[in-house]
Amino acid sequence: MDESYRFHNQVVQLKPGDMIFQYTDGITEATDANKELFGEERLTEALNASPSVRPEELLPRVREKINGFVKDAPQFDDITMLALRYNGEKQTG
Repeated sequence: MDESYRFHNQVVQLKPGDMIFQYTDGITEATDANKELFGEERLTEALNASPSVRPEELLPRVREKINGFVKDAPQFDDITMLALRYNGEKQTG
């Protein structure tokens, strides 16, 4: 393995209702006709605009924001997103 890569372990305690959003750099590097990047700030705004929606509703909303930003500019990188909501432990009766 290339020694220039560093991996870090991190533990996150999820509470019921918490969501994880993972994405490739093609999201933040989506570029409009003026060569401006979509960026992390616009991504954060898009995510915070709908904090309580289900993951299957969130992903198309984020994609819509990206499409509205880049308009007709050609896509040069992948646009990959994954959203998961933690519902909590299953209750046994």
